[in-house]
Amino acid sequence: MNLAIIKNSKNCLYGLAIALLLVAGCKKDKIEPVKEAVTVSEYYPNSGNKGTLITILGTGFGNSMGEVSASIGGVNAELVSVTPTAVVMRAPSAAKDGEIVMKIGETSFQIGKYTYQELSVQKITPANGGEGTLIRISGAGFSSLSGPAQVFINGKAANVVSAKDTLLVIQVPAGATSGPVKVVVNGKEASGQSFRFQAIADIHPLTGGKGTRVRINGSGFEAVVTGNYVDFNGKAALVEEAADDHLMVVAPDGITTGPVSVTMLGQKITGPVFTVVPLPVILNVTPLSGPAGTLMTIKGTTFSTVIEENKVSINGVNVPVATATDTEITLEIPGGTGSGKIVLSVNDQRAMGPDFKDQTLGISRLSPENGLAGTRVNITGTGFSATASQNQVTFNGTAATVLSATESSMVVIAPQGFTSGPLKLVVNGQTALAPGNFNRAGVATLAGGPGSTELNLSRDQNGSLVVDSKGNVFVLETENHRVMKITPDGKVSLLAGSASGDSGNADGQGNKASFSLGRTGGMSIDDQDNLFITDGKGVRKVTPQGLVSTFSAIEGNKQKSAFDKNGNLYVQIGSFDGAWKINKMGLKTMSKVSGSGFGEDVTPVIVGDMFYTSDYESAAVQTYNLETGASGFLANGFSTISGMVADGAGSLYVVDRWGYTLRKINLATKEVTIIATFASGSIVDGALSEARFGGLGDITIDKQGNLYVIDMTNNSVRKIFLK
Repeated sequence: MNLAIIKNSKNCLYGLAIALLLVAGCKKDKIEPVKEAVTVSEYYPNSGNKGTLITILGTGFGNSMGEVSASIGGVNAELVSVTPTAVVMRAPSAAKDGEIVMKIGETSFQIGKYTYQELSVQKITPANGGEGTLIRISGAGFSSLSGPAQVFINGKAANVVSAKDTLLVIQVPAGATSGPVKVVVNGKEASGQSFRFQAIADIHPLTGGKGTRVRINGSGFEAVVTGNYVDFNGKAALVEEAADDHLMVVAPDGITTGPVSVTMLGQKITGPVFTVVPLPVILNVTPLSGPAGTLMTIKGTTFSTVIEENKVSINGVNVPVATATDTEITLEIPGGTGSGKIVLSVNDQRAMGPDFKDQTLGISRLSPENGLAGTRVNITGTGFSATASQNQVTFNGTAATVLSATESSMVVIAPQGFTSGPLKLVVNGQTALAPGNFNRAGVATLAGGPGSTELNLSRDQNGSLVVDSKGNVFVLETENHRVMKITPDGKVSLLAGSASGDSGNADGQGNKASFSLGRTGGMSIDDQDNLFITDGKGVRKVTPQGLVSTFSAIEGNKQKSAFDKNGNLYVQIGSFDGAWKINKMGLKTMSKVSGSGFGEDVTPVIVGDMFYTSDYESAAVQTYNLETGASGFLANGFSTISGMVADGAGSLYVVDRWGYTLRKINLATKEVTIIATFASGSIVDGALSEARFGGLGDITIDKQGNLYVIDMTNNSVRKIFLK
């Protein structure tokens, strides 16, 4: 035989053997489908006449009617349909009360008892819903001559709205739970399919905005995410997670305050109101550097009073919050965070703060936080050098002298020529900034003074003053019935009114005009620098050139005034009598502006829709919403409020006549800060801590943020500069 042929034959035999082995291996490794385990969740109805359709719900039933059989009391039943999750059978006519048995393949399953009787609960529509939902119960045998049918949902009695022999309409009661619907008639019972009770127990959090993740707790939710439709006041939300007892959703774009609702299988349930709030704002962080164990305080707006709803990170490292109010959060620096940005998240609403340095050196407090050259400033913190010369302090870049130092405190002198700005400390190569700027602030007399003849201000009246766009100050000499003008450099002149101090009602130019001013005479200024003065005749208009005309005649009482955002002038009538609202054409209508009795000689302030006045009864700042009519209080604890002015940046300055105090109120947080408490007496200018006032009267502010105050007993207008 040819050797080549033999060799090829051997190769073919080897190849055939390998192929047979591979085929055998493939047959051996064939994957058989895994059959789903058979479970039975419920069946209904549990009673009825012959021919009644009975539904068995569960899993693993398969699709073949040839592999499934059923019987009642040992009598085979006709199968109507078979799916993997439901088997429908017909109650046989020859059977009697007994056990329903379902057989799948060679395995039998006892389903439950079936009773042959007329009473039967065959279908409920809908099969899910919340309290108050109307359910239609279809069946038979509901009529009775002895008494109405009784219906229970998982044992809880329901109110029957209407009844027929084959149909009942019931209302889902409060406190219901998921379970079978049972009907009782003439002492007989019948149960049908289960009703899924759906309810929203609570939502968390209750406030936030776009992107806030909200947990909805309750019952009867669909376990599949797509089976739950959630809306916030009508706006659809993204459902991230679903279970029978809760949902996790994300508040949608365009969200507005309103109820949270969930719709499942066509049934809608409504829960608590979700309130949309502004984004959180970080106003101040103390300190901006420090070692582990340092207490950090974050101040701002729209924080949550629920500690867990505030999340703080430093350089991306989460730091537990220790305490929380709506305006202040405290936490302990853990150390090891590294240096980086402070980020606050309140219910998934983020606010970016300043950078924090993870180091031993830090400044926690300055006292005072403002002053002039020569002011002694106490600095408190950590990581200072006990050797004074090794601590380098600058005020906005100008070097200061360190008088004394310990490792946690030092005393420095504010240097000559410094300007408002950051206070910086350098020790052994580390740099720390104070929590806020150190501002060059103090008091200077703009015009007048004891014995001065250029001004003649009342000693016992708050008076009234305003400042125009060019920095000119205008003040009323109420007892001389005239308006005086003070230029930025302190020069005083008569703008309008009698040169001799006589009263009258004449319109005209400059000293040809006359006023009849009383204790509560007020003055406001519009965007064109026109003055509006309340006197005995009504509201008088004075142009920047001193031309006087009658803007709106008003009989009876009229007091201090203020402009709203639309250019309407509100003139207070009396403590409890509201105010006149006068439009740009001089037409007036009555405005309620109710609340407690307001201080008649204190100028009101309008910011947005809020009307702020002083409440002389409780020495407080009261509020009135011009749109809604709601009244309340902003702050209290004053001695005698004599003047208020808004700074246009969300704060209100308030002067306390006999408390000799200047306070600043944050309109958003209602936080009250004492800017200065002055010593009383004859005029002394200088730093806020050194200045003296006789009696604080009305106050105004210029566009640079400088304040001007009437010093009543010192017959002067004082300028308070804060930076």
